[in-house]
Amino acid sequence: MVKSLRKDELLRHIREPEKITRLRHVLDLPEISSRNYRATAGDFLDPYEQSLVASWAGHFPDVEMSFEPAGNWERKIPVYKPFPVEEEFVAAFYLEGGDFDHRQILGSLLGMGIERDKIGDIAPTDEGAYVFVKKEIANFIAVNFRKVGSAPISLKEIPTASVPEIEEDWIVSAAVVSSMRLDAVVRAVTHKSRDEVKGLVAKGLVKVNFKRAEKTHDTVEPGDLISVRGFGRIKIFEPLYETKKGKVRFQYGTLNSR
Repeated sequence: MVKSLRKDELLRHIREPEKITRLRHVLDLPEISSRNYRATAGDFLDPYEQSLVASWAGHFPDVEMSFEPAGNWERKIPVYKPFPVEEEFVAAFYLEGGDFDHRQILGSLLGMGIERDKIGDIAPTDEGAYVFVKKEIANFIAVNFRKVGSAPISLKEIPTASVPEIEEDWIVSAAVVSSMRLDAVVRAVTHKSRDEVKGLVAKGLVKVNFKRAEKTHDTVEPGDLISVRGFGRIKIFEPLYETKKGKVRFQYGTLNSR
C-alpha cells in the first residue's frame, strides 16, 4: 500500500484544496478494503479526478478498482473490492411533475442538506429527469425529496442500468479570436473584459477539462471543455481555421441545461 509520504507526492500537483481532501480520502479506501476484506466506495468524482484515481490503481494490487455507474456518465464513484461482489453503491431515481432543468433539481437537493459529492449526474428529459445518488442516501431521498422548488414531484427508484444515456444538448456558435489562448476564447464567448477573465482565472473559477486553469495564455484545443463560474460550460468544436487577416475562427457550444 502507498505510504503517507507517497500519498502526498501523488497529490502535490493538485492546487484545489477541496480536490486534495476528496482524493486523499480516496487513497485511504483501498487500504480499508484490503484490511477489512470488504468493498469500499468513495463519493462522486468528476472526469479529471477519475483519471487521477485510475492512474493510481497499480499502487493497490490487493483490490480491484472500478467506477459506478457503468456507462457514459460524467460523475462516477470509485469502488474497491478485495473479491468479486455484486453490491451496488449508486442508486437512480426518476422524477416527474414539471419542466425542470439541471440547476433547479440540483438546487433542491442541496437545499435538503445533501452534500454535492453525494449526487451524481442529473439528466433532464422532456417528461422528467433521472438522478444518480450514493446508495447510502437513497432512503433519505425516497422519503424526503417531494418538491423541486415549490412544484410537487413524483419520485421512483429504478435500476441504475435502466437509465438511458442522454446526449448533451449543445447550442453551437462561432467566434473569431487572435489566437486560441484561454483568455481570448473565454472573452470571445462570454463577452467579459480582459481583466474580468484574468480575475476569474486567478480565483480558480475557470476550469479546462475539469482541471483548474492557472495560466491565461494556455492554448485551448478542439474537444476541450471549459467551465466558467457564473456562465456555464463551453465546448470547443472543429473546424478551426485561419481568416484572411490571420485570426482564428472556431466553433463552440454552450450547454443547454435542459
